[in-house]
Amino acid sequence: MAEYTSKNYSWNDISIAVGGRIIEGVDEIEYTAKQEKTVLRGRGTVGHKIVRGNKDFEGKIVLWQSEVEAMIKDAPNNDILALNFDVIWSFTPNDGGATVTDVLRSCEVKEYKKGMKQGDQNMLVELPIIFLDIKHQQ
Repeated sequence: MAEYTSKNYSWNDISIAVGGRIIEGVDEIEYTAKQEKTVLRGRGTVGHKIVRGNKDFEGKIVLWQSEVEAMIKDAPNNDILALNFDVIWSFTPNDGGATVTDVLRSCEVKEYKKGMKQGDQNMLVELPIIFLDIKHQQ
């Protein structure tokens, strides 16, 4: 039986690198992995097997405006929608627990919207992303 730890990581334990640069101005990050699955049916009333199809990956990252502006500056023709990058998301606990790193490969921004309202002290920009693969626990 495999030995495991039940360590829970906190926001303070993470480092996020986008395009090879650690991002300080990150407010939120998440991703979803999905796979098409259906029941293979044949003789009888119950399924015989679960068959699998394509996998899809998507998520979002919420950044300070200054981080988004840096990404735009690095993008082809200053178009963040044309930028292709990896996201490296590492959890490194201060208590000496195991480091866990996920790599989101070949990410692209699907859309973005900038906006502020009276009283805001900084701008947060949500970037919905799609990507090709996840490399878990690298």
